[in-house]
Amino acid sequence: MDAMVNGRVQSRTGGRSATAAPHGIYRCQGDDRWCAIAVFTDEDWQRLGHAAGDPSWAQDPRFQTLMGRLEHIDDLDAHVASWTAQHAPESVMRQLQAAGVAAGVVQNAQDLLEHDPQLRLRGHYHRLNHPVTGLTYYMGPAFRMSATPAVLKPAPCLGEHNAYVYGELLGMSEADIERHTQDKIFY
Repeated sequence: MDAMVNGRVQSRTGGRSATAAPHGIYRCQGDDRWCAIAVFTDEDWQRLGHAAGDPSWAQDPRFQTLMGRLEHIDDLDAHVASWTAQHAPESVMRQLQAAGVAAGVVQNAQDLLEHDPQLRLRGHYHRLNHPVTGLTYYMGPAFRMSATPAVLKPAPCLGEHNAYVYGELLGMSEADIERHTQDKIFY
């Protein structure tokens, strides 16, 4: 839904920005692989062009200023996307970051589990033995507390705590719990 800003209707912008161009996520090599890129200054634009191998589109006069890039954003995005599509997102990110351009891989769950150095260093993922699914990766707590460390357990099975919740906490009789289970009200 559009919102009013300073008395004018503000429409949705998606990943675009009024102060950066290009600004968005761009498809890269691989299945559903993307890299986020943000170019805030004309100097950033020159650095992106150099990192991309100085293609002709990076020298296009329309793209040499932020206002020009914003005015021709559809063409600009098409050129940037044609370049990123030829590379793995990690390669795009490394090239651009080395040149001083803001860029980052849009990580999926597998990336986070297998490749994220910060999460790996923190020991964020833990393999726990679940009674149904077997060894399964679980995320650890977002923070660590020395006096009260987290105790990780596998996710409960369906209905595992019914007796405690319905019986002890809610005071239902065993007969009522059994009847509701047979009637498929409880599982």
